Amino acid sequence: MRGHVSVFAAAMFIAAPLAFHGNARAADLIPYEAIYALRLTHASSSGGPRAAVGTFESRFIETCQGWDTKSHTTLSLTFSDGGVFTNERFFSSLEAKSGRDYSFAALTLKNGKTVEAYKGTATLASRGGRARYELPAREGEKRSHIISLVLPQGTLFPAAYSLALLGSAEQGTPLFRRVVLSGSSSVGPRVLSTAIGPRLAAGEVEAAGIDRMLVEMPSWRMSSAYFNFFEKRDIPNFEMFLRLSKSGVTESFEQTFRDFTVSATLQRLRRLDRPVCPTP
Repeated sequence: MRGHVSVFAAAMFIAAPLAFHGNARAADLIPYEAIYALRLTHASSSGGPRAAVGTFESRFIETCQGWDTKSHTTLSLTFSDGGVFTNERFFSSLEAKSGRDYSFAALTLKNGKTVEAYKGTATLASRGGRARYELPAREGEKRSHIISLVLPQGTLFPAAYSLALLGSAEQGTPLFRRVVLSGSSSVGPRVLSTAIGPRLAAGEVEAAGIDRMLVEMPSWRMSSAYFNFFEKRDIPNFEMFLRLSKSGVTESFEQTFRDFTVSATLQRLRRLDRPVCPTP
């Protein structure tokens, strides 16, 4: 039960690239900075945390070569025995605008102590690709532990997946399923199966500190099930429910695990400047 804390932080990164990247073409991706407030919305009667509070911060930065994503998740959970566990997650990635090359790094702390750290790279081609993870040396070893994974044909990196997902929503496709490698989990790629609801009218955002132009437009409610690609199971590792704006911004989302659910509410959102790039 308490072990789910680190799983949550690893999974949280998925929401950022899935939820924030822009419209139907790569040229329309919107650089942004966003902050969400996290809180516990459901707790199991048999176990799991009794309270939770935290923040999820994300920066999606455009460079001349690609998209540089940085996120920071902090989540403190209180259990029935009075124990408090604080989980902190740092994640960064760089995705080429071609959608072919990707690099990532992750660091997870539990009560201030490192419980997971790794970095990696990945490449894609028409018939699939390969990912390379570099983990710290194990006890008694001097060199880093290297894991190489084969990626199936059709795998997408986060920005490319986001564009495809939004394109499917615009077309009215009710279900979208693809293999995605974000690097947010050391288990490798995940299969994302997303049910897309009907197109909704534009909502209104009252909170200060939010660029209203990015969220006051048509949107869709979505339900995503996440499966570890190399596992054989019928039940997803976790699920996420969100409302995704046509701009690519998620107004709110909820993440469900075996014995608790955490929701996120957008607190701040602003655009970032685009780079001035030389003409090709």
